[in-house]
Amino acid sequence: MLSAGALPQIGRAQSASPLEIGVLPNISARILLAQYQPMRDYLAREAKRPVQVSTAPNWSNFHQRTLALEYDLLVTAANLARVAQIERGYIPLLSYAPGIKGMVVCAKSLPIGSVAEIAGKTLVLSNPQSLVTLRGMQWLAEQGLQRGKDFKTINTPTDDSVGSVVVRGDAIAAMLSGGEYRAIPDATKAQLQVLITFAEVPGFIVMASPKLPVAEVKALKGHLLAFATSSDEGKAFFAATGFTGMSEPATGLMESLDPFVEATRRVLVAPG
Repeated sequence: MLSAGALPQIGRAQSASPLEIGVLPNISARILLAQYQPMRDYLAREAKRPVQVSTAPNWSNFHQRTLALEYDLLVTAANLARVAQIERGYIPLLSYAPGIKGMVVCAKSLPIGSVAEIAGKTLVLSNPQSLVTLRGMQWLAEQGLQRGKDFKTINTPTDDSVGSVVVRGDAIAAMLSGGEYRAIPDATKAQLQVLITFAEVPGFIVMASPKLPVAEVKALKGHLLAFATSSDEGKAFFAATGFTGMSEPATGLMESLDPFVEATRRVLVAPG
């Protein structure tokens, strides 16, 4: 397991067992653990117990650990959050703002004028298991483009390599999230252009394990809201991640993800 155990621990002298926060590996573990250190430090101080941040090698492995109830708190993609809620009873606490933009980008040296030009070509996916990709395949179908029939897809092992695939000409375009686009190195990003932003899907959701006592879930939710709205650590976290806030999930948000549940289960069978 990849974790922030090597970072300075707050509260090691405390007798309480560590609170385990699992964070979806949408970017590299090194960057994730650095980004989440302010949250970790804040919760350790306010909850008066050690806190550990962990991630996993890929989305499938992370989701299996989620279903095994290895995490006390969970920060995960909205579609995975809904599956975790349905299958294991995880409790939605907060959702991140803003929503996640779904984008298609192409190379400036090989520009395309419309999504129709993907027909007969290759589209590279930054993450085939993400809600952005699932919504994107739905959107392309609405444009009359069926994956496997009208175009083919290839995947990349890391988010920041998807831009290189397009720049090299190995794919006509890439489908990715706004966050994944920001993760592309500047030198590569300078050679790309955004063709279209096709959707905005719900942001990441913070979930509590069903193993936690009700009183502790309530307390942790309060700590996280204070972290997001009034703490210096929260300001540092948002500056580092590009998120702008956390709030209670909107009414009906979780249920709105139901059309993607079965597709999510299918794509999580194979490592992402």
